[in-house]
Amino acid sequence: MSPMQEIELKFQIPQAALAAVQAELARLNRGQNTDLLLRAAYFDTPDRKLAAARMALRVRQEGEEWVQTLKAGGSNTMMRLEDNQPAQPPRKGQAIQADLGRHLGQPAQAALQQVLGWSPERDPSGPQVGLIELYGTDMVRTRARVTVAAGTPYEGVVELALDLGRIHAGALSVPVRELEIEAISGHPMAVILAGRDWAARHGLWLDTQTKAHRGDRLAREAAQPDPAPHSHATNARPAKIKPDADMDQAWRTGLESCLEHISGNLSELGTAPSRTVEAAYELRLGLRRLRAFERLWRGTAWALPSTIADKAGVLSTQLGYWRDQQALAWLPGKLARMGWLDLPLPSPTPHAHQPADVVALARGHLATDLCLDLLAMLLQAEPQSASQTASNWISQRLQRWAQRVARRGHGLSKQSDGDLHQLRKQAKRLRLTAALYAPLWPEKAGRLQERALKAMLDALGHIQDEVVAHHWYATQADVAPVSDPMSRAACDWLEGRRKGLRKKAQRAFERWLKVSSPW
Repeated sequence: MSPMQEIELKFQIPQAALAAVQAELARLNRGQNTDLLLRAAYFDTPDRKLAAARMALRVRQEGEEWVQTLKAGGSNTMMRLEDNQPAQPPRKGQAIQADLGRHLGQPAQAALQQVLGWSPERDPSGPQVGLIELYGTDMVRTRARVTVAAGTPYEGVVELALDLGRIHAGALSVPVRELEIEAISGHPMAVILAGRDWAARHGLWLDTQTKAHRGDRLAREAAQPDPAPHSHATNARPAKIKPDADMDQAWRTGLESCLEHISGNLSELGTAPSRTVEAAYELRLGLRRLRAFERLWRGTAWALPSTIADKAGVLSTQLGYWRDQQALAWLPGKLARMGWLDLPLPSPTPHAHQPADVVALARGHLATDLCLDLLAMLLQAEPQSASQTASNWISQRLQRWAQRVARRGHGLSKQSDGDLHQLRKQAKRLRLTAALYAPLWPEKAGRLQERALKAMLDALGHIQDEVVAHHWYATQADVAPVSDPMSRAACDWLEGRRKGLRKKAQRAFERWLKVSSPW
């Protein structure tokens, strides 16, 4: 869309680290740059056409200058496309106005015409499009430029920009306390290296939500007083892959999709801690997709380092601690309705280094480090064998995985709990990878396969949840200082349900076997 590509990362700053960040920026600046006052107004249609297209249009005062900018999402969370054009300050007493005509003759013009239905011939400045100011920002920016990785292939100059201020919409506002690291020259890996350094030393966490994203959410809340809590979780999206994609394109689009899913939900958890359930679920799903992706490409020229799978595994396990409790929250109520005394769900033992909550996990170093690892992988050069078509190769892999699931599922109802858990893991890997690369196959066949796999996994999941509950109650019964007949009775009741749950899983497995594979 734009002749200019912005390569940057943004990090949130804990309040306790702000003074140290300010002091270091002042030292690096050495009086070269004065603080810059930034005042911006963001525009969109009432039905959010630009936001739906992952675009943002703003008019911003930058010190003495005024600039109109159209931004759009790039190939990953580190890269954004933008078109900057000079703007005029508003007349005294008048509001800031956007003028679409400023982008005439630029690549941004076509994007504005497509998304907004703008006709430059009939509507040169764009008032008929119906743009309105939805939210604004008031910031003070402190800047410093530094050279990173000098003397290495990744050497580059980056600008560190500390933004302090507020985003406002109507009567609402939220604080901004961010450090942006933008590539100025040299290798883009310099941005990642600088980000790792600042995150490690000051406890910063990666945030891929733009100010436009936060502002749009604030504007919606301002327009609807006392709204019900609304989740802004990032859902899983298929890779943006074409049927004739080569191996490298398949790898990159798949990894970009995994990264978007993970980083979007980490950012939501880190910045909106009052609404965590759906984002935490999607984050755990995103980590599973990444692990399935890693397994798919293992043993190829595109294999991910084992450290990436290890980090994703640790985060998944930590999230699983809370997920298991949520998944089994129904059980005490069920027992109470059966006439039992109140029997709370036993609390599982926390894992080693378990974060205090999902917000702490999202703001932790491990989560940021994983995302930076994935971004670094995307900056690597293409392997030499990238000309091979990917669709047949991926199809063959999925066929082998499906055959393994079919073999392992034979006699499902009589298998051990451990064997069923392994079956579920293999089927889940198959389902997640097939969904990631869904554009490669006919939509209807893929949808039928997805539905059958989901039904089987749901049935196996119910078995696994109750196995976990049985273990918790059994542990409580065994470690009690005196006999705990209620916990032991709960174990007996759960054991009595296993046969029925296994039969349901067996039927779901058999139905899946009858569904034609889209691969």
